[in-house]
Amino acid sequence: MSNTDISQNHSSGNAAVNNLPAPVTDWNIPHWGALAIITAFALPLFLELLGHGQATAMMELFNLVPIREAYRDGHWLIPTLGGMPRLEKPPLPVWLPAALAMLFHSDNLWVVRLPSVILGLATCWATYGIGCICSRDRRLGLFAAIALASMVVFIRQARMASYDIYGTAFTTLGFLGLLAAAEYPKRWWIWSGLGGVALGLAVLSKGPVPPMYVLLPFGFWLLWEHRKNSRCWFGILLALIVSIAVFSPWLIAVAIRYHSQYGGSAWHIWTRQFRRYVSVLPDTRWYYLAMIAWVFPWTPPLIAGLALPFLPAQSDPAPSAQERRTRWMFWIVLVVGLVLLTIPAQKKQRYALQNFPFAALLIAAVWQEFIRLKKNLALEPPAKFLLAAQSIMYVGAGSLILILIPMVMMAHHPSPNFVGHWTLMQAASLLKPGLAALTPVGWGLVAIIVIALGVILWRWEFSRQFDRAFWVYAAAGWLFMLAMNWAYMDGNGYQVSRYRAQTRQMMSVVRGHRIYTLMGDRMWLGVLYYADQILPMKTPDQLLSIAAHSPYRIYILTRDQDPFRQQVNNIARQTHRKIRIIDRINDGHFIQTLFELMPRS
Repeated sequence: MSNTDISQNHSSGNAAVNNLPAPVTDWNIPHWGALAIITAFALPLFLELLGHGQATAMMELFNLVPIREAYRDGHWLIPTLGGMPRLEKPPLPVWLPAALAMLFHSDNLWVVRLPSVILGLATCWATYGIGCICSRDRRLGLFAAIALASMVVFIRQARMASYDIYGTAFTTLGFLGLLAAAEYPKRWWIWSGLGGVALGLAVLSKGPVPPMYVLLPFGFWLLWEHRKNSRCWFGILLALIVSIAVFSPWLIAVAIRYHSQYGGSAWHIWTRQFRRYVSVLPDTRWYYLAMIAWVFPWTPPLIAGLALPFLPAQSDPAPSAQERRTRWMFWIVLVVGLVLLTIPAQKKQRYALQNFPFAALLIAAVWQEFIRLKKNLALEPPAKFLLAAQSIMYVGAGSLILILIPMVMMAHHPSPNFVGHWTLMQAASLLKPGLAALTPVGWGLVAIIVIALGVILWRWEFSRQFDRAFWVYAAAGWLFMLAMNWAYMDGNGYQVSRYRAQTRQMMSVVRGHRIYTLMGDRMWLGVLYYADQILPMKTPDQLLSIAAHSPYRIYILTRDQDPFRQQVNNIARQTHRKIRIIDRINDGHFIQTLFELMPRS
């Protein structure tokens, strides 16, 4: 990824000139050194208490159950949930953790979450690569990767065995390949091929829709800047062919095996899901604005980054033509991507994850402008406001922690006057698990260090030592996120599953016998996961056949209400078995009842 390979296209969209001299680099660092810095910064945030606690997030459990069934029961070609094929999601986020579980002979949380950590780090590396391609200053790539690695929502997703970090990592790597194919006149076909492989893996990770939130805006930019560059469009075509070659074999295998059962392939199921999600008029009032909170603690520079492409450059050296063009690319991919994300009716943080690298690149461009700011140029009021906001945010966060610590301690016996009213005291009581995890002394030290870094940040920003100020900003964010991770993962109030103890007790009652569940009665995922075995879903007719031919006890877990209770009673009556209730478990939605059908006398 040498700077000497970068060719600067004219903003009118003409093809790249092959023999341009290499641009002067403002700040040079070996790529291996930059990647080492990114790794050292990101891994503590991603690995801290990774396997600690218990899985409680619904979307992670949707993946953890199929991982366990692939690893323990050999359901590899088609991931399963409760023994039934789960074609709503692609298989790669199941295959990789299950394969690692086989390697380590364990499927504990640390093992199955580790691929997410690796892919989170790969996303940061790919973001660095995009920044290097787009700028003559490698700081852009390094700053963007550092910002991405410490965003609160990105950290959370990089620590979970969910589908979204897989799709984001491979989408970003695919984007890197396509961008390099468009910007590099040499070896473009290699970059296109690698980009196609990554995009094919992105489809196998999260389906075709999430990559489109990045690739469609990128296509608009290519039409703007590279419409006459035939090499660029040949590269896009090559990447498309390669990506189809990567993801289509699995889709074909599924269609051949399950077409008669499902009336369509996995692709048809995905398209039906998408049509269902967009059938309701979406509510877009807050989704556009939510991104500025999701990138915390980098909120102030992102707000500035959204305005950056529209502002006149006041830096020395001024941004190159390539830098100006690619800043618009970051803006288009982020903003148009968010607009496209408002089409589905459902609105969740993780749906925007593939757009986070471009938010980080905009943030890095803001810091790059400050570092290059002309020495004799006075700071304008908006710039002063931004710099002050960055420092005040950390001073305020640290001060709030110091204020809340005694309130959390007092909230152990809240006054009855607070009941029914949302007060600061009640809000403080929610922080008790985090206080227990780090102790008041630990949180106090964190708060004092964050305040001190905020003061140093103020001093260095307004003395125009912006290069140092960035690293102070990053250090404060790193410490803050590290403390939040520790409190979140170690605090019992956050990470104790309400299903684990009840499920383990239920499994001990049946002494290793198989428990069946009724088709149509949705088992809560925590019950399926903590049962440590498949709870097969069966239709009433299938259970009737099993009960008629088996001489042993039959256990059925379902709700003790019609129509499910009536179906179990019918099975017992038709097979002349006595029926009794031997256990109940609260799955968070319903009381699930364990019925025992006694052997025939």
